[in-house]
Amino acid sequence: MKHALGLLLTLVCVMVAMPVFADDEPNFASFKDVKEKKKAFFGFMRPLVDKENAALLRDRERLLALRNEPVDRLSSEEGQWLESLAESYRTESPLVDAKAWGHLLERVDAVPYPLVLAQSANESAWGTSRFARQGHNFFGQWCFTKGCGIVPSRRDAGTKHEVASFKSARNSVRAYLKNINTGRVYAGLRKIRAKQRVAGEPLEASALAGGLLKYSERGKAYVKEIRSMIRSNKKLM
Repeated sequence: MKHALGLLLTLVCVMVAMPVFADDEPNFASFKDVKEKKKAFFGFMRPLVDKENAALLRDRERLLALRNEPVDRLSSEEGQWLESLAESYRTESPLVDAKAWGHLLERVDAVPYPLVLAQSANESAWGTSRFARQGHNFFGQWCFTKGCGIVPSRRDAGTKHEVASFKSARNSVRAYLKNINTGRVYAGLRKIRAKQRVAGEPLEASALAGGLLKYSERGKAYVKEIRSMIRSNKKLM
């Protein structure tokens, strides 16, 4: 009995000592040690990224399975799901032809977590930016409807964009992935990813970063910085 009680107390102590970031965002600005801040940031963001990528891969697996079925054998529910998925990813219905299936498969896919984490760290200043703290926006995403987010303090005269606000960091991750998977300017990234899939290779973050030239006005310098962050933080992610 004493052994069982001791084991229980040990487990409780371990659970208390472990950082749990699933529900509450840490105050990243409070960390004085840079390495500890990075570990806390990745510890918070990684599970969110993994969950959203897992959801994408479930849809992709179902999409791949249905592609092998003759169109006339698809159920009404399956057809509706395909139509809805195509609409969500802003592409033509896969029921049209094989080319349409290919277009949708290019969009319904995961983004490797090292790339997502590096971008979120870069865009949110490791979770300390005003937009991350006030709007749960970890990727610097814009919106264009008045009141949809936070007005940048240095917004150029004549521009009307805001930095989007989200209900949670996970919603920010979800919106980022949808942006990467549907945005016209990220077609290059999706092509690189599709080639890796065809070759049977694992998705490689640094290679995919080459498709982010339009994510920032800094272009090649931004891509270089993201790749550097992936390399230098590999062991912490």
